[in-house]
Amino acid sequence: MLVTAKYEGNELETLAVAQRYQEWIAEQFRPYLHGTVLELGAGIGSMARKWVEHCRRLHLVEPAQNLYPMLKAQFGNDPRTVLHCGVLEDVVTRAESPQPNSLDAVILVNVLEHIERDDDTLKLIHRLLVPGGHLLVFVPAMPALYGAMDEQFGHYRRYTKNGLATLGEQAGYEVVRLAYFDVLGAAPWWLVNRVLRRKRASLGMTRVYDRWVVPVGRWMERRAAFPFGKNLVYIGRKPISAAR
Repeated sequence: MLVTAKYEGNELETLAVAQRYQEWIAEQFRPYLHGTVLELGAGIGSMARKWVEHCRRLHLVEPAQNLYPMLKAQFGNDPRTVLHCGVLEDVVTRAESPQPNSLDAVILVNVLEHIERDDDTLKLIHRLLVPGGHLLVFVPAMPALYGAMDEQFGHYRRYTKNGLATLGEQAGYEVVRLAYFDVLGAAPWWLVNRVLRRKRASLGMTRVYDRWVVPVGRWMERRAAFPFGKNLVYIGRKPISAAR
């Protein structure tokens, strides 16, 4: 499971300045958001702002003790949200925590790659979802791109399309959608992460990429499916026939 007392690196800070990129991710999952939703690894709340308007109740789970105060500052007074500091295994044993067959969707954005036993996490989430509920996952793709920043961010892996499909199937999910994301980002990531071996993302270059490249990539990927990309989007469903 995702266990950390302190978050290191600037992965979340990089995502926070990439507003167009955030919105692009959010549009992949928004059609599946309703009722009671949980975001695992909510961080500083950058993506949670994209979900909260679409949920009756939003559980935000963050294990990093240095990030949780920032999450609480944003959402602590919002009656639509329930905040949890800790790993999911522990959170589900507490009062006001989601119970089996109670969640309509669970979101993991740049989280599953941080979890050593990702299979156990997906099985636990499966138990929490209602039959017909959705698992919404955004992860780094293409193991060949794994490099210095992946190591610095604490990534155990980058995923293949077939590997992610198998992981979901073994945890009991039906595949609704599985697609590569950010085809234009693969080459820059390879250059910075593998060739230059940089360990921190440049916020300035991230802003440039967000301003000029993301709109083009978003336009392209709305019109065609590509056989590779920097990330993968996985949408799985707990079968309606799953026992309650």
